[in-house]
Amino acid sequence: MRAALAALAVAAGAVIAALSLGPGYPGYDAAWALVWGGQLAGGALPDYQAPFAPTPHPLANLVAVPLSLAADGGVQGVLVITYVSFAALLVGLVALGGRWAGGVAAVVVASFSVLQREVAFASLDIPYLALLVWAAALEVRRPRRGAAVQVLLVLAGLLRPEAWLLALAYAAWLGRRQALPLAVAAPVIWAATDLLVTGSPTYSFTGTRALAADLGRPTGLHTAIVSAPSSLADLMGTLPLLAGVVGLVAGLALQPRRFAGPAAVLGIGLLTYALLGVAELPVLLRYLLVPACVLALVAGMGAELRLPVALVIGALLLCAIPSTLGGLRDARAFTHARRTVHDDLLQLARTPAFQRAAAGCPAVYVPDFRARPLLALTGVTAPVRVANLPDGRPGLLVTYANERVRRVFTLGARGEVQRQAAPAGARPLARSGTWRAYEVC
Repeated sequence: MRAALAALAVAAGAVIAALSLGPGYPGYDAAWALVWGGQLAGGALPDYQAPFAPTPHPLANLVAVPLSLAADGGVQGVLVITYVSFAALLVGLVALGGRWAGGVAAVVVASFSVLQREVAFASLDIPYLALLVWAAALEVRRPRRGAAVQVLLVLAGLLRPEAWLLALAYAAWLGRRQALPLAVAAPVIWAATDLLVTGSPTYSFTGTRALAADLGRPTGLHTAIVSAPSSLADLMGTLPLLAGVVGLVAGLALQPRRFAGPAAVLGIGLLTYALLGVAELPVLLRYLLVPACVLALVAGMGAELRLPVALVIGALLLCAIPSTLGGLRDARAFTHARRTVHDDLLQLARTPAFQRAAAGCPAVYVPDFRARPLLALTGVTAPVRVANLPDGRPGLLVTYANERVRRVFTLGARGEVQRQAAPAGARPLARSGTWRAYEVC
């Protein structure tokens, strides 16, 4: 009965999330996962070493195999999975913390504007968080449950390597030798897929580190330590962050046994963030989502403590409402702009004129590396190069309609980016609201 109610709540929550957040679009990681899933479905190994390709995530690539067979390349399928995962995350928080504490945590987490943006572009972090929360919920319901929790941690560890440390910590908590194989299953599977595809079991590690350098992403232990407090404040909002800290401190003082578990998970989450810095891997805002969710949970749990603690936490959360609403409005505007640009590029590339030209031209030239997987999703098989099309050279040029489109599409990030102009003799081929295509073939 409980499982049926949870499933019903997740289904209803997914519908509500889709209606309130609006249609999404495939972000860079999701688009590449669909491309790689399509390659696997066609019997080929995924091209992990494509220029500026993101870190491959084994579970995402596996799920993308059947999704890629859809007419749209799996775009709608991956968005459905993301909305369902978002709802599962919120329902899981209620199951984990109870109706009051879990309900408060779910509301706080749902109000993270960063998280709403992640939902909109089908971030892999959403199913990852849902798997972790439900693993914790199962463990709280029956301590030292074992295999069921470990399986969820394995799945999470095939989406984000930060789950590996949680899996090892849980195996140590179980204190059973039989728990060790599942504790190390995710990194072993990940390394095996890297070895099979690239010949190097550490490709995801070395490739991610190289990509971070190419894109100018923040790295290093000092950066991780210094940025963590401000990044958590940016992610959660300063007042909700303070509410979580108050709940954690008060809980450890008044009910240490009850708050020990969340405190341990919070510590592991912060430790993995620091370890990313040590390994010279990128330390991005979204990699603190696990600590942020824990702090939201302990804010709700703290509100169940003594009245003065509850009043302080309640006041902090109520005072956060105006800034939270402003952040959500900004997130919706950002999502709408990004979705429009992505949808327009997919629409342009699917026009019969573009498809005919792409089949006959020796190469397609685009202004930014982020366009590569989107064109691949439309069936373009010609080489896609980030460059301008020189005068006199045959090819198909795709460019922005204006400067605003460039800013929205690239997010101002460094990388393989090229300013473009139509070459002499180019024939206008197709256009959408935010993109233009020219042919010299």
